[in-house]
Amino acid sequence: MTLHRFFVQSALGAGEARAVALDISATDLHHLSRVLRLVAGDRVVLADPAGAEAEATLVEVAPERVVADIEAPTVRPRRPRIVLAPGLSRRERMELTVQKATELGVDEIWPLRTERCVVKLDEDRAGRKAERWGRIAGEAAKQSQRPDVPVVREPMTISELAAEAGLFDIVLVPWEEALSSGLGIGSALDAAGATADTSVLLVVGPEGGLTEPEVAALEAAGGVVVTLGSTVLRTETAAVVAVALAAYELGALGGRVR
Repeated sequence: MTLHRFFVQSALGAGEARAVALDISATDLHHLSRVLRLVAGDRVVLADPAGAEAEATLVEVAPERVVADIEAPTVRPRRPRIVLAPGLSRRERMELTVQKATELGVDEIWPLRTERCVVKLDEDRAGRKAERWGRIAGEAAKQSQRPDVPVVREPMTISELAAEAGLFDIVLVPWEEALSSGLGIGSALDAAGATADTSVLLVVGPEGGLTEPEVAALEAAGGVVVTLGSTVLRTETAAVVAVALAAYELGALGGRVR
């Protein structure tokens, strides 16, 4: 049976600990005590901001706090660093993108305002949307048993994204107008001499796709245009496929060893 997972907001420490009041969010506290109705003696998995994980036995469950005995934590092998920058899309498509990208192990998600986005957000709505996407990422992280939750930033522009492109070893831009016989993600990573430690930024257009000037701006910032094949994919499908291919090529998802 898979144990319920909760993210603590402080480090778990190096060894076993007794009768520790869990530093979890109010939402998780409510979920643990009132929704799941866990009780003393139940076991859970805890994960901290550094990616350490530990099993724990609950010793006290109350509406205002939860206390547990925590076993010695462990740290999983590091994943490839992949950041996804998806163009803003309609609610269900954007939420699916966030959910599936989280399951596939992305480090961060940077929603992107582009010329052809059908979704237009003012500053207030953008902040609320980012909070919702963050909650969706948190739930997906629990469901997929990953040790951390990806950061979901507020929407940014192409120029803002281009200014941060230098933080990555390679920037890949899947574009439906690229020739299907062109460079694929694996070939682009090979050409860049990628290893398991290579950091990758993936830029995926919205429902209407990226414009030529936007692609040119990304190329000027070091981006490499790649193809996902001869069929035109929905934006949420393209995001999932691109992340999965990059993760596989960098050794995740049972992929190749570099």
